Amino acid sequence: MAVQPYQAGTNGGTGVLSSTSGYGAKYGELSAADAFTIQKKFLAISKQLITMARFAQKDTKPLNEGRDIRFRRYERFAVNTTEISEGVTPTSDSLQQTTIKATLAQYGAWVPVTDVMLALSTDPIVAQITERQAIQMAEQMDTLAYNKFKATSSVFYADASDFDGGFSEVQAALGGNIVYKAPGESGTDAKILSAVVRFLEKNNAPKISQVIKPTSGYNTEPVAEGYFAITHPDARADIEAMPGFTPIEKYASYGAVMAGEIGKVGLIRFIATTLATPYEQSEQTGHAQPSNGALRLNADNNVKVYTTLVFSQDAVGCVSLSGQDSVVPKVISPTPSSEDPLGQRGAVGYSYHYTCLVLNDNNMARIHHGVTNVGG
Repeated sequence: MAVQPYQAGTNGGTGVLSSTSGYGAKYGELSAADAFTIQKKFLAISKQLITMARFAQKDTKPLNEGRDIRFRRYERFAVNTTEISEGVTPTSDSLQQTTIKATLAQYGAWVPVTDVMLALSTDPIVAQITERQAIQMAEQMDTLAYNKFKATSSVFYADASDFDGGFSEVQAALGGNIVYKAPGESGTDAKILSAVVRFLEKNNAPKISQVIKPTSGYNTEPVAEGYFAITHPDARADIEAMPGFTPIEKYASYGAVMAGEIGKVGLIRFIATTLATPYEQSEQTGHAQPSNGALRLNADNNVKVYTTLVFSQDAVGCVSLSGQDSVVPKVISPTPSSEDPLGQRGAVGYSYHYTCLVLNDNNMARIHHGVTNVGG
């Protein structure tokens, strides 16, 4: 049976590939037009699924300009209440800037395909693979961003016993009291979310201006500008139990709800994603079993530690390559070669360059906490 050529944009049976020489190695055996079709699919799916980078400053790096990235943060001018004297030039202000550096890294994945798979499958194999790879890429990018963002130095430990805090002292859920360590401060007792909001507002962290205006809808509420938190779905019950919680169903405009959003408490809107993974037992564990026995534990009967990230505007940044080649699909059909004399093996894959970084630790916070044990 002859192998039929793959044609982009058609489901024509199997999605089988032909050997199309002349296109070069950039996209394997895809033409530029076919590659563009797959790239559009990747970018559309990843844009819909990505959570962590929603609140990041986005930038792109042109091709052939190296890997290094630089963001510049300009500091506020101090308030000057000194009266100006007649005929005397006042002291000038100085523009202070901080350069934050990062380096683009390359990531990717591929799936082997065989001549038998392509010839006999009743499904469009290449289309099925690329769709799942687009989802995979979005989850990879989210995980890369999460790992970068949770390295912020603005740390809050739920119910630590002294202001230094630490993972070993985490023994409360998001609704619990804490003693927190913030840059340049000693600890203080407070409700954890109030402490985070106070920390951000004290540092003039700009609120994210995604306002939901009031409507005439019955029993609905407007949502003012504020901060966004990304957390694990295991924390949902604790968030919903907080005083003042407003579920998304009561937002004045349901169309303004973000994917994964749970609701809001005060100035913080919560988004849940399973990619905000708790720490593994071998990484960090919380306090021994609390006296009330209410929190989820790991295998050592210590509190399982979760991380919730709270963002204001301009706290973090993410960078990719610019243009169509922010993601590069590659397809190689099974073709006879010295390593594969019968032409039995091919591949479908992709690669991309990406990095994320914290731009201002004073504009975000990470909260280490437990979750109430509600089963599961």
